Amino acid sequence: MFSYQYPSEYISIRQPPSPIIPVYKLFLDIYYDDFVTFRNVYHLLRDVYVQFENMPTHQRKLLKNHFVLEFVPFGGNFNEFMLLFISEMKEFKQGKLMEVNGQDAWMIAGLSVVTADLLQGNNMCDVLRHNANKGCRTCTVSRESLTNFSQNFGLKTRPSILDWLLRERHLQTPQDVYHATAGKIGRLLKLTCELFSQKGEDEFIKVWKNFEKPKKWSHLPNPISHNASFMMSDYLRLAMIMPFILNSFLETSSLKENGSRSILRRIQESHIKMAKNVIIACWIYVVKTMRMVFESKFTLDSYDELQKCLEEEMKILPKVFPEFANLPNLHINIHLLMHVRTYGTLINTQVGIKEMVHQIFKAMVLRTNCKNVKLDLLKRYTTLFAIHYLVDGGADQRLSQPCRGFATMSSNFRNLLTNWYITEDKVSNEQELEENEEAISSPVDFITNIILKRSLSRQDRENILKNLPNFKSELLLLFMDIGQKSALIYSQISWYELATYTMKESDGVFSKVHLHIGDVITIHEEDSSECYAIIKGIFKYKGNDDKYYAFITIDWFDNINRIHNVLKYPLFHIQTSQDIRWRRIFPISIIDHVQKVHFVYDMKIDL
Repeated sequence: MFSYQYPSEYISIRQPPSPIIPVYKLFLDIYYDDFVTFRNVYHLLRDVYVQFENMPTHQRKLLKNHFVLEFVPFGGNFNEFMLLFISEMKEFKQGKLMEVNGQDAWMIAGLSVVTADLLQGNNMCDVLRHNANKGCRTCTVSRESLTNFSQNFGLKTRPSILDWLLRERHLQTPQDVYHATAGKIGRLLKLTCELFSQKGEDEFIKVWKNFEKPKKWSHLPNPISHNASFMMSDYLRLAMIMPFILNSFLETSSLKENGSRSILRRIQESHIKMAKNVIIACWIYVVKTMRMVFESKFTLDSYDELQKCLEEEMKILPKVFPEFANLPNLHINIHLLMHVRTYGTLINTQVGIKEMVHQIFKAMVLRTNCKNVKLDLLKRYTTLFAIHYLVDGGADQRLSQPCRGFATMSSNFRNLLTNWYITEDKVSNEQELEENEEAISSPVDFITNIILKRSLSRQDRENILKNLPNFKSELLLLFMDIGQKSALIYSQISWYELATYTMKESDGVFSKVHLHIGDVITIHEEDSSECYAIIKGIFKYKGNDDKYYAFITIDWFDNINRIHNVLKYPLFHIQTSQDIRWRRIFPISIIDHVQKVHFVYDMKIDL
């Protein structure tokens, strides 16, 4: 592995013509991917997207901040297509005087990160593909030693057109952790399912169908019969639950005898049960690594933990499954630590959101005229972009009057278009079954727009209250906490299944929060420790000031300081109705994170 010189250390820029002119520096990310049209590999359509890297993270999640540069049709040349873009970038690199909001400004733009899948990424940094003798874009490893080290890059004879710009080709073309992680999980799933005997397949499907998955997850295909239908996000979700599924049914008879004995030979063990344990261990190491690579914050200790996870995963997977030997997606582990130290986190360069934008255009292909796909997609994109512009208050200079239709549109239609995140908003998309007669007041300033939905049945309400022996006394304490110190004179209470509200984060960003009965939430206690609880009920109650307030009832998770002997996960006891050590009723403002712990599995077997 080599040390690199950062572009800021050798790039010089021209000074603005006047010291009082504002200077704007833009860093452009390029994402390059392709997809098969008409289910025919010979009709690939290549997409190039541009995004401003020096945007806040919450802004980079917006659809309107992903710009399609062009669709490169089948047979098109990437270098020829990028020629105009490169020439404009060279002009902006020197600085250009432009008018911004009616004022002259000095604009400087440069190339930031270029991300792509393994194959296209190698093209962009002038390195041969991974099936070549020297095919890694970051180090000097050979094809036969992708899990070891060697020498000399396998450089292409014709450089990429991106080399016309000042850049560090290897540093600014990092391997994408999103593609790499999903690829590893996909291969591990395929190899694991191939080991199952007929009995093992039947047991796996039975457990898979009955396994309680988080309500907010989309439907996952059958991992055995519909493995090819999995999207990358499906693989990431599957990895979280696979250790629990395997541990609940996997026995010696669930595996093919030849496969089990081959694994025992490779790990140099003789006990037949070790085959089962080492398969589960592979999934555990993959999940731990996945958790670390998608961390949003890193400390010095986090870097050490990431390095440990990457090394352990790289050791066990090729040892148990020879198909992982010299796998490019696994070789990337060697370089992820360098990328995370360069860019702060790995999610700063991962293309999860960009890939979801890419999926939008892939879905549009089936609705095109199937003749000029590129033209149809560009028409749809420009129309969508124009709508976003007008909804956000932009004016069409070709018209003498503003577009009043967009200013007076219904609130439901405006919510669909304004600040459109590429995430599924199930609650807001569902038809409201009831209207709130009274507005819900918030006891804190950073929470607004509280909405409660789906009234609970009488039986469900009674079941919740059975587990709240001190309901009235705790409710009185709650109102005393928010400044109402007299006894409650009202008894108007309504129970609901869902709650939504808008929360202002510490950095000024507004987030929409969804609560659902059964969600696992994170709560910080006064000693700064992180605790977990599960929502058992959501209700509103009328205070003495004639205002309604929203509350949740929870069961705490009690850490018993034990680790599962196979899964290596911490174990908790759930608070029982007889346990009155901790209060159960809180305002919604007590919640720090929703679904930070994606799911909690109820272990009913031996630990």
